[in-house]
Amino acid sequence: MKTKTLMAMGLISLLLFGYSPIITKSYKIDKVKTSVTVTGTSNLHNWETNVTNFDGDLTIQLGADNLIEEITTMNVNFYSKSFSSGKSGMDNKTFEALKADTYPLINFKILSVTDTKLINKVQQFIASGNLTIAGVTKPVSIAALSTVGTNGEVYFQGTKIIDMTQFGVSPPTALLGTLTTGKDVTITFKLYFM
Repeated sequence: MKTKTLMAMGLISLLLFGYSPIITKSYKIDKVKTSVTVTGTSNLHNWETNVTNFDGDLTIQLGADNLIEEITTMNVNFYSKSFSSGKSGMDNKTFEALKADTYPLINFKILSVTDTKLINKVQQFIASGNLTIAGVTKPVSIAALSTVGTNGEVYFQGTKIIDMTQFGVSPPTALLGTLTTGKDVTITFKLYFM
C-alpha cells in the first residue's frame, strides 16, 4: 500500500510541477557559420585578420526551456596558418610570430563555468579554461553569451583581450622596423555548434 501511495504522489507531483529531464548532448563546431576575428593596433594603423580554419567539440547538459545546465566539455582549435588579413605579407608575419610551423594549433579548453545569469533567454557566464598559443598554455577567463536555437544549434559569442607577450609571442614588425604592432589583440568570436 505504501508503494502505491508513493507512486501516486510522485505522479501527481509530475503532473502539477512538470518534469524536465536533463539531457546530455554532443556537438561539433559549424565551420560555415562560425567566425573568429582578431584585431590589433600598430604605430601606423589598426589591423584585422580572420581565422579561416578551426574545429571543435562541445558536450552540454540541457534542462528546462532548452537552457544549458552545464558545459561538460568544450574544446576548440584554431589553425595557426589560417589567419587571413587579405595581405600576404602581414599573414606571413603573423605565422612567424605564432611559430606556426612548430605549433600548428591554438587551443582553448574549458575547465569551468561560473557567474551564470539568464537575461531574456540569453545565458551569460564566465568560461575559465586553458588557452594554448605558440606552445605556451595559460589560464584565461572569458565572458560569453550563449543561446540554444529551436533547431538545436548552440551559439556562443564574446570578446577577449590577450597580451600576446604572455604566450612568448613577440609583436610583429614590418617595413624595416618602422611599423610595430601592439602587444594586445582582441579576439571576437561567434561560435556555432550543431
